[in-house]
Formats: sequence, C-alpha cells, structure tokens
Amino acid sequence: MPPAPLPADESQRLARLHATGILDTAPEESFNALAQCAAELCGTPIAAITLLDAQREWFKAVHGWDDLPVREIPRAISFCNHTLVSQGLFEVHDAAHDVRFAHSPFVTGVPHIRGYAGAPLVVGGEVLGALCVVDSRPRTLNEAQRQSLVQLARVASTLIANRNVTPPADDERHRLLDFARASGDWMWETDASLRYTWVSSTFEAVTGLSPGAVRGQLLEDAPLLDGLGQPLGGGRSLHALLQRRQPITRVITDKTTARGVLQVSRSAVPVFDADGEFTGYRGTARDVSAHIAAERRTHAQGELLRKLSSQVPGVIFQLWMQRDGTPFYTYASDATRDLFGVEPPRNGDGGDADVVCRMLHPDDAVDFVPSLLAASRALRPWQREFRIIRGGAVRWIEVRAVPERHAEGGTLWHGFCSDVTARKETELALRSSEERWSLAAEAAGIGIAELDLDSGRMNFDARACANHGLKFPQGDYRLNDWLAAIHPNDRYAVQARLEHALATGGMLEARYRQQRPDGSEATLEIFARCTLGEAQRPVGMVGTCRDVTQQAAHEQLRHDKEAAERASRAKSEFLSRVSHELRTPLNGILGFAQLMAIDRVHPLEPDQARRLDSVLRAGRHLLELINDMLNLARIEQEDFSLASTPVNLAATLQTCFTLIQPMADSAGVRLAAPPRRAHWALADARAVEQVLLNLLSNAIKYNRPAGTVKVTLSRGDEHMFVAVTDEGEGLSETQQARLFQPFNRLGAEQKRVEGTGLGLVIARQLAASMGGELKVTSRPGKGSTFTLSLPAGTAPTGARHRADPRDPLPPEPTTAQRQVLYVEDEPLNVLLMQEVFKSRPQWALHIATDGQGGLAAARAQHHDLLLIDMNLPDMNGLELIRALRADPRTSGLQCIALSADAMQAQIDAALAAGFDGYWTKPINVASMLEGLGQALEK
Repeated sequence: MPPAPLPADESQRLARLHATGILDTAPEESFNALAQCAAELCGTPIAAITLLDAQREWFKAVHGWDDLPVREIPRAISFCNHTLVSQGLFEVHDAAHDVRFAHSPFVTGVPHIRGYAGAPLVVGGEVLGALCVVDSRPRTLNEAQRQSLVQLARVASTLIANRNVTPPADDERHRLLDFARASGDWMWETDASLRYTWVSSTFEAVTGLSPGAVRGQLLEDAPLLDGLGQPLGGGRSLHALLQRRQPITRVITDKTTARGVLQVSRSAVPVFDADGEFTGYRGTARDVSAHIAAERRTHAQGELLRKLSSQVPGVIFQLWMQRDGTPFYTYASDATRDLFGVEPPRNGDGGDADVVCRMLHPDDAVDFVPSLLAASRALRPWQREFRIIRGGAVRWIEVRAVPERHAEGGTLWHGFCSDVTARKETELALRSSEERWSLAAEAAGIGIAELDLDSGRMNFDARACANHGLKFPQGDYRLNDWLAAIHPNDRYAVQARLEHALATGGMLEARYRQQRPDGSEATLEIFARCTLGEAQRPVGMVGTCRDVTQQAAHEQLRHDKEAAERASRAKSEFLSRVSHELRTPLNGILGFAQLMAIDRVHPLEPDQARRLDSVLRAGRHLLELINDMLNLARIEQEDFSLASTPVNLAATLQTCFTLIQPMADSAGVRLAAPPRRAHWALADARAVEQVLLNLLSNAIKYNRPAGTVKVTLSRGDEHMFVAVTDEGEGLSETQQARLFQPFNRLGAEQKRVEGTGLGLVIARQLAASMGGELKVTSRPGKGSTFTLSLPAGTAPTGARHRADPRDPLPPEPTTAQRQVLYVEDEPLNVLLMQEVFKSRPQWALHIATDGQGGLAAARAQHHDLLLIDMNLPDMNGLELIRALRADPRTSGLQCIALSADAMQAQIDAALAAGFDGYWTKPINVASMLEGLGQALEK
C-alpha cells in the first residue's frame, strides 16, 4: 500500500510526542474507557487510541480487538498515519475498494477492515496520533457520530497533554459520568463476589430502579443472548463469563425491571489491587431492547424475503452503486449460490461484489459496467442479457433492475437476474435454423407462395417473384394470371391437380413450365397445402415454389445419357454376339484352310493353292474387320486399361519395322531406316505399337509404286513426336475432315486397297487415351504426314533391352506322351482340333461334348491340359472352371479357355474365375501348336 506523506513539521511533531512520555507506558483505564465509548457511540466493533512514532504506530488503548498480538505495527501500513495530514477527521468508507488500502494486511486479513474513521490527537498544535474506530463492513459515519468521535479525541488529547499534571480524581470521575449520561449508558462496579458497590444515576432513568435499591445486591445472572435476543445455547451465562475475570464487551442478557424485561448490553473490565488480587468489575451497561426488537423485525422480514425468494427461479438483489462507482450488494437471495457459486452477502459485508465481472464472457465484458453506470446516471431501468463462464460452461443470464437514489449518495438498484440458457439456446437454435433455411432456400431458389381463395389473389415473397419473373413486391396478381402463364402443354395437368387438392383439402405437387413476362421460359416446381377455415373447408393454400430449370435440364441430360449408355451396351452386346457368330464359322474356314496350306503329305496343285490363298486372305480380312469393330467398341466404352510407363520409341519403331517389312517388300515400297537414338515417352507399349503399325501399314498401302516411307522422332517442351510420311496421292481438306470417321475409307475401297476404315479411328482414340494426339498434314499430290504426339518421359533406371515377346523361338516338340481334354459341343470345331493334333502324334486328344461330361472325364483320368469352350449346352465355361477348382482331384489342372467370345470383359471374367489362359477363335494353327507346346511343357 502507498505510504502517507510525512507532515511538514515531522521533527517537531516527534519531539512533542517524545516529550509527553506516553510511549510504551502501561494501559490506563481512562484511555481504555475512551476507546470503549468511541466504539459504542459509533456502533463499531473496534476502537483504538494510537500514537505515531518515527517508524511505528503504538497502541495506547484498544477496544474490541482482543487477539491483537502486539501493541505496535509498522507505520507504513497504518491507517492512522493518513490522519496526520488529513486536516481533520479522516474517513475510509470501504478500504477494499480504496487503492491506498486494498492490499493492506489488515484489509485482506484480520480484522478485515472495511470502514475506518480517525480523529486526530492534537497536543501543543502537533498531531501525535488518532482516536479511530474500525468496522469489518463498509461504513459512513453520520454527523452525530463524527462529532462524538472528534469530542472524544479532544478528551484523549487533553489526557495526553496533562499526563505530568495529575487531575483531581473527582474531576476525572465527573467527566466519565458525563460521557456515560451523554451516551444513555449507566456505569457500575461490583466487588469480588459480584455484588453491586456502585451504580450511576443513569440506571434509574433506564430501568425505573434507584441505584441505592440494587447496591449490595448480587449482579443478576442470566443466559447470554445473541443479537436477536435468543439464548446462545450451551448453558452459557453472565456469571460463568464473569468468573473468568477477563474483560467483556457488549455481552447481552435479559434484565427484569419495573418497566418489564429489557435486553441489556454490558461491557466491563476486571479490577485488581496493588497485590494483584481481584477486587471486582467496573463497567458500563446499555438498554438495547429497541435495537434488538428492530433487529428481530429486520430478521423476520429477511427470513420472509428469503422464503419468498427461494421460490423464485433466479436471484433477487439490491445493489448499491456508490458515488465512486464501487458496487456493494446490500441484499442477494440464496439463489446466488446456485447461479454464481458464491455466498450471498451476510451482515452487511457487501458480498462478492466482483463475482459477475469475473465470470463475464470476454465478448460481453467490454460494455457491461459502462452500460450500468450510464443507466445509473440517467436513473433509468436497466435490462441486459449476457454470458458468464462457470466451471468451463457458458451460461446465459438475464438481469432486470430499477434504480433509485441512495440516501448516502450513488444509486440503489432493485433487481432480479435469472439463468435463461435454455431459452437462449432455443432462440439461437431457432435463429440458426432460420438462417440455414434462408440460406438453403436462397441457394435452392425456394420461394413462398400464398393463395387466398376468396379474392383469388396470390402473394409471393422476393424469391417466388424472381422465380416467376415478377418484380417484388408484385402488384395485383391473381390465380388466373398464374394459370395463364403456365405453358399450354402443362396447364391442364396443373389445373387438374390444383382442383383436386382444393376438393380434398390435400397437397398440390406439380412441375410446370412458366412463361415469364420477359419472354423467357423456366421450369418451376410447387409444393403447397390447403389452409382450412371454418368447418374445415379450404380457404387458401400456402407452399413453396422452386426454379428447377437447371435440374430439369440435368435430368433430361441424364435420361439422354442413360439412353445412350443403353444403346451403347446394346451395341456392345450386338457386336459381341456378331463377333461370336462370325468367329465360329471363321474358325473352321481359316483353320481347315491353314491345315490344307501346310499339308505336306497331300500338297495342293498351284491353282488350288492360289485359290486357297484367296480364301485365307478373305477370311483374315473378315477377322481383321471383326477385331477392329471390337477394339472400337472397347475404346468407346473405356473397356480397356492402358499403362503409363517409359517407352523407348526408337526401339518400338525397330520392332514395327521388322514386322511390317514383308508388307513393304510385297508392295515395292522402301522403308527408310528408323532413328536409332533412344527417345522416351510415357505411354502404353502395346498401344504405341498398335498405333505405329497402323500408320506404317497405311503409309505402305496408300503410297505410290516404289515410294518411300520416312519416320522422324523429335522432342518438344513436354511431348515426343513421331512423324510417319508417305509419298502417296495426298489428301484434300475435305478428305482430311472425314478421315477419322468409322468405316469411311475415302474411296480407297474402289481401288481395291485392303482395309476396314477403322484403323485410324482406333489409333486416334488410343493416342488420346495415352494423353497424346494424332494429327495429319497433307496436300493433294504431295503425300501425307501423320504425327503422333505423346507425353515426354525419361529412361527408367537400369533399363535393358528385352526381346520382343511375340517372336520367341518355337520350342522343339516334346517326345513325351501328353493327354489333352477338349470340352467342345460344336462338331466342326472338334474336327478341326482333331486335325491339328494329327501333326503331333505324341499328343492324345480326348473329347467331351458338354460340361458334365468334361467334369467326369477330368475326374476319371489324369490330363496334362484342358481346353474348354465357354458356351456349352449344359453350363458355361465359368461354371465348369469353378467346379474343377473346387474339387481337390482337379483343382491343380491346367485349364485354357478356347472361345469365340473376344470381349475384354469376358476375358477378364474367365481369368478371374480360374482359367490359366484365354485363346480366341478363329485359331491360328501355327500359334495354336506353339501355345500347346508351351502349355504341355509346364
């Protein structure tokens, strides 16, 4: 706490103090009586006479502070130190809210000083100390109390000044009696046996008994009473207390007098002679009956208020905003514990005045106190909702209070506060719901529409007006206007549904096209219900309308897409069926033709060989057409997967040149040597090879006689480019525009150039699927250049050249006997396979014509390999392979599917079901023999 400034004449003041010789003297009855009188006159529990030395405050007399451990304290923490420079009476109304004393140990600790008043002790013109009164409650003395304290301080000053001049005993006695009469008290003395030896004359005025009548009588014993006149309990009595021979202060008992039973408050000190022998008591007494009666009334009123307030769901309070803005609770109901977790104010201690401010939510704390102070100044009612944080939880509090001016200054608020968390949460949830609904309605374009049947008038909110193309607020808009704006093709259905809803009191649900005033058209959706009047008859409708123009367009797109997908699936199924039906006879045609061509035992005549070669070319052309159609369908449906790995374009070109060289030699076209330096792209190796083979074969087929095909490799910023250039007739712009149309060969079919018209279509789509592009540049008579662009890549770490897996060396036929089971129901296919196997006499072929027969044969005899058709009369190939894999006797057999079904989904399903391989018909005899040899070597 900040120390008080020193008086200007501090050295003279200290000299005067030391000259009195009073410091460190023994307690004196006269000073003790003055301190007691000051406490009782001012109604405070503590009073003291103190003197201020250079570094200490020394207590000459103390009343009511029985447990004061020492008779001096440091001057720096003294309240009385401020009296030296106060120019008169020094008062502190509430030390806890005074920055000079709020942290004093006597405020924060015993005796918990709140109210203080000190009158200066002046001797020879110097202030030597103070006569002070102290209360544990905030206090402001009234004028009479201030005057009494000043007068008593003057008496104490005179006693100090005359310490070296002994006044006549009678003068001092008369003086004290005057003080007693002024205060309305009487004074008394007893002997060691507690019999009255003297009673002052004031006794008769109070009790109606003469002092002489009680002199020599035993001080009456009575139970000790509390502040409400009720026995303290425990058998405590006045005599038992006096037997301790210790000072007593304001001890209350009943006293029977001529005027009835009075409540008397006594204070006394024991008297001892020079030998230390107890000789009796000397004390004062006061009639406190009126005070106790008032306390009882106040207590009864308080109890009644407490009972009433306990039934109120909140806190009833009185708050005194003092003149300096300090809050002081004169009353708060017991609900304070439940609401704020603190005790309500008791015995005028003001309670925990800062509890609300401590708990305030940070967002509500800024203007909380300023708003209360503003309402105090204007003397207007105060209502506020705010949040507090208690135990980590946020609670909403509502307070309502009305003000009045306080007699001692400031504003006294009469108020009520309650927990409104549940209500606020409901309000906030409702508000949040409304905001979400508003946002959702705005985002979804939902408007509100109402219809009044009596007037036929329709009312739209802003969104509903926007949906109908009307200005908000709309003018006189009638039901007939609304119906007239509906598209003629939708009007009848909407009107019929409206009439049905009104007739049944039900719901109206309709989607319709609306002609807006600006000529535009929108698709709206309405949901409405009837509003019912008397006799439950519809008087109107209320509902929502929503602009679903985009949604309707999306739904149409979805329907169109689904229809296209159905058509695509139907096309794929058709192509699959066509492929299967064509491959089955082709298998016989090409298979037997190949067998005839390679037959060395019965070779054909040259003319027959040429005719057979024409059959083979026609069959292969038909097979190529079927394969291209399936590839195109697969690409359109994205029914394929492409890898994205580093591909050496130079190596791929070398492979393609090796494969295409016989075709070039046959056509008399020269293939310029391909680039040999590695160029890496990110692509699918097989797809790149397929595209390049197509481009190279076209460059050969459509070249001029003795023409040249050139290939260049180059790199851009992010792409690799492969350009294939021929020296053919070239293409016009019209031809280039139709170049990538399926089956459009641009008239090449008239020149009898082989082809299907699908190769470039497939090549372009494969390029796009790899993130690349296929373009053409050409001029009539100048040849054409097809450029494939692919994402650039880098060489993989440790990459090595691998031989083309399609060109393995044919294995030597095994000399060991092998058993092969062929499950096939088509006799022509069986005959073909039997002919193929004749070239390998060490391979025995067994036939089963249905699934059950194949399953029985596989279980009855060991076979090295099973060839299984996927379409059998009693079961399909998937069912058969599952049965084989489920049987321990056949689960380890090597099984290869041999089918005319060539769709990728069918192949994938077969491999997933357990087949070790999948071969498609028609077969290539040489490849078949090679594949069989590899399978039987395993």
